[in-house]
Amino acid sequence: MTKIIGFVQLKGGVGRSTLATNLAGTLAESATVALIDCDAPQNTCSHWYQQRKDLYDIDEQLDLYQPANYRALLKLCNKLDNQYDYIIIDCPPRLDGFSRVAMLKANLVLLPLAASAAELWSVEAMLPMLNEAEKINSQLDIRIIWNRFRSNTRSAKNNVASAKKDLKLPEMRQKIGFRVAYSDAMAEGLTVHETNDRNARVEIWSLSSNIERFLFKSNKSNNKLADDKILQFAKK
Repeated sequence: MTKIIGFVQLKGGVGRSTLATNLAGTLAESATVALIDCDAPQNTCSHWYQQRKDLYDIDEQLDLYQPANYRALLKLCNKLDNQYDYIIIDCPPRLDGFSRVAMLKANLVLLPLAASAAELWSVEAMLPMLNEAEKINSQLDIRIIWNRFRSNTRSAKNNVASAKKDLKLPEMRQKIGFRVAYSDAMAEGLTVHETNDRNARVEIWSLSSNIERFLFKSNKSNNKLADDKILQFAKK
């Protein structure tokens, strides 16, 4: 059964595409993965994927798709269901139809969050829509993923405490550090799991392993929402 993971955030520059490509490439070492790039015109995932195909001969089952609009995204998710182990959706930095479709199709929505007040405010602004999506899609889990995290700073610790108090959203256990390996790997069409940065490799391996166990040990099945209901939510 295909598992769908969406990366959603209102604020730009939080590392959605970096996390999406690293997760897609790492999972594709042992599973079939469809990476869906909805973040036009930047299309960071698409540039990363093209670099990967042009520069390397990697034995993996990773395909990229680029739907033109949220209706095309919905049709694509329906078409790819049961063709891949995972579908990973990189949404744009706004709460548009792409993000809304992703939330109603996904098993897991990850909210990338660095330890800054601005990003906490952006997630707080999303809470009404996130709550509405959870009510409609009973199979959905929404979790914060701490990214570009500086664990030894006072501000990071304070913002984690604030997030737990104010957002009341569960977190992924693995935090992703603020490391140059992530930007370097992105530019080269690689994942950090394919670099020499041991700490970054451990982080992404741990994250992907946690997600695999979380999704496939869950008793929840994929939602069976009618397309009309999903489109109605997407148009709001």
